[in-house]
Parts: sequence; structure tokens; C-alpha cells
Amino acid sequence: MRILFLSQCYAPEEVSASVLITELAADLAARGHTVTMATCAPNYPYGRVFSGYRNRFYQAEQLDGVRVLRSWTYISPDKAFWRRLLNISTFSLSVFWSALLAGHKPDVLVSYSPPFTLGLSAWLLSRIWGVPWVLQLEDLYPDAAVAAGVLHNRTMIRFFTALERFYYRHATHISLISKTFQQNLSSKGVPAEKMTLIPVWADPDFVRPAAKDNGFRHRFDLDGKFVVMYAGNIGLTSMLEDVLAAAGQLKEEPDIRFVIIGEGVKKAALQAIAHSQELHNVIFLPFQPREDFPEMLAAADVGLVTLNQRSAMSSLPSKVFNIMASARAMIAVAPLDCELTGLVQESGCGMAIPPENPGLLAQAIRQLKQTPHALEQMGQQGRLTLETYYARAECVGMHERMLARLCQAGPAGLPTAGIETG
Repeated sequence: MRILFLSQCYAPEEVSASVLITELAADLAARGHTVTMATCAPNYPYGRVFSGYRNRFYQAEQLDGVRVLRSWTYISPDKAFWRRLLNISTFSLSVFWSALLAGHKPDVLVSYSPPFTLGLSAWLLSRIWGVPWVLQLEDLYPDAAVAAGVLHNRTMIRFFTALERFYYRHATHISLISKTFQQNLSSKGVPAEKMTLIPVWADPDFVRPAAKDNGFRHRFDLDGKFVVMYAGNIGLTSMLEDVLAAAGQLKEEPDIRFVIIGEGVKKAALQAIAHSQELHNVIFLPFQPREDFPEMLAAADVGLVTLNQRSAMSSLPSKVFNIMASARAMIAVAPLDCELTGLVQESGCGMAIPPENPGLLAQAIRQLKQTPHALEQMGQQGRLTLETYYARAECVGMHERMLARLCQAGPAGLPTAGIETG
């Protein structure tokens, strides 16, 4: 197959945003497919172009067997809504031309959402070439933006909602990462045969169980501590205020440390809270190099995953699966009726605490600290679940089989009006 991906994040050195798409593209190329990635200059999460790259109109490179096309995009460290909208809009426009001018018609086209506007470019390219278009949903937009408090304007919400329905109607196929997403789209009239559920994964050969007493602990003065770790985006949905409140209740217990790793729009505000409350048991760190990722996860006693009430139905954090791969117990701060909580409870890999209950969170941390056998058993259950259902090779194989079916369908696989417009 000749596969063209459209994605705003693609840089193997990144820790979070581009890892799954990087692994998927590289693995499909290794399986003998011709893979092209249309993207922009790597700049996430700081809004600055990475060293060794330039924000040019067009540039091409070869990475892990994948032909990578990078096009110019408006890039800014400012995360204000209109600047972010300008960023994704210029990318969606420029990536259309870079893909079109590359001169290689694919057999199938896959676009990632977010960014939300990218679907327009994918739809137009699929019309020009007459090839199937797969819409890959990593978050539900505009639902996720509204839930996060990023999108307020009613006119904009109506516009993006109409765009969402346009995508669902015209995409040849839709790939989703969770059952909640599938239920959401079913409620909007998307037929079951138009959707494929392929879960997020982790690589069990890269992230492996390892000793807690390691270089990461030594570097950050964590030797002998009970480490509660959050690693990921520090955004509007992260509910880390609960974590800081729990840290406040535990700050007289000197052997407990909270380690918060990542970047995001709320990091500065959370650091200010920790400073004002003299939370010396909380450590903030930037994203760590990808090669240090397994050691970083192994240094934790407990991994944290957090979602607020409004976002739980439109997001499923990928960090869940890396914590599972590392064989560490997990605490999910999330609504008790959401998919994240169900996953934690069904797999037996940890505990679930509803949002806005920092006292319960502090109590859960104490309980896990005092029961090392239960802690170890939860970690083992998470690793077993990961290897059984969410391993990299199996999930990549699911993508490969889905794309092959669409290519074999030919013109019959092209979109029809499969969604109600009311």
C-alpha cells in the first residue's frame, strides 16, 4: 500500500504528542508499505522550531523508512485561542499543497484530529485523487475544546459542530481510540460499519518493568522516597489542582514525593500554587528525553492519570498504557462512570478517585504506600493487560488490516451519506 498520513506532530525525538504516529508510520514502512508523512517543522510543546529544522515552505527528509514532507506553519509559543487557530489553519492549508505537489498519489489517506481543521484538507485531497480517506480521532472535537474551556464562542461552537458532522458524513472510514468515542459518534448517527475501534498502545519492548532505584531517582534526589508521578500535558483538563491539594495534606510525610513532568498552559499557575503553599514535596520537571522515558516511568511507585468531569467523555490519555507497560500501579483521578475508570478497575491495575476529592487521593496514596504487596500486584496486572490487549505490534496490525480493507474496496469504499444531518 501507498499510505499518506497528515499529522501536525511528527518528530521521533518528542516524548508525547508524536510517539504513536511515529511508531505507526515506521512500523508500516518496515512491513513493506510506502509511507509518506505530511507534517510541519517539529515545535511541540514549546512553540519553537527544534534545533536542526527550519520553518520553510517545503522540505523533505527520510526518517525510519518514512518519507517526511514538512511545510511552513505559523508557529508561536503563545497558546492564546486565536494564535492556536492561526497555527492549525495555516498548517491545514500548507500541508494540502505540500501533499498535492509531492507528486505521489497514495492508495489511502489518513488524517489526524486534532488539529480539527486538517479534515478539510484531507477531504479535498481524497476528492482530487479519488482515494479513501480515514479520519483518525485522537480527541473528540469540538467536544474536547468546549470541555476544556478553550472554546466559548457560540458561533464558533456551531461552526465547528457543523464541520464535525461534515467530516463524519464524508470520511470513508473513521478510526477511534475508545468505546466512549464510538458511543458518541453512534449517538450522532454514524453507522457502526463506518467505524473501527483501535486502542492506543504502548511498546512493551521499549517500556519494560525495571528497578525503581535507578539513575532518574539519583539525578532528582528521590532515593528512598515514595514517588507519585504525573507525566504528560499540563493542560486545562489535567486536574492537577487535586494533586497539589493532596500534596498539601501529605507534606508532613517527608518520604512522599510528587513528581510532575511535562509542559502546558497551566504549569506556571500550578508552580505558583506549590510555591505559595510551600509544597516542598512537589517537584516540577520539563519533558524528559525519549531515551530516558522507560527509566523515568520505572522510578515511580505510583503513576497518576487525571481527567476532569467535563473532559472524561471526550479524551482517553495515552499515558495510561505506558504506566501499564512499566508495571507500576496507577491512580486515576477521573469520574467513576468514565472509560478510564472502567479500564483501571477491570484490569486491576490501580485505584480510581473521583475529581475534586483531594482527601480521598491523599488517603489512597497512604494506603498504597503501606501495602507494597498490593502495589506490586497492581503493577503486574497492568503489565499483563497491556501485553494482552494494548501492545504495539497488535495495534499496528489492526491499522494495517483496516487500511488494506479500504484499499481493496476501491471506489465502493468511497464515502456515502451515512450520518443524519438533523
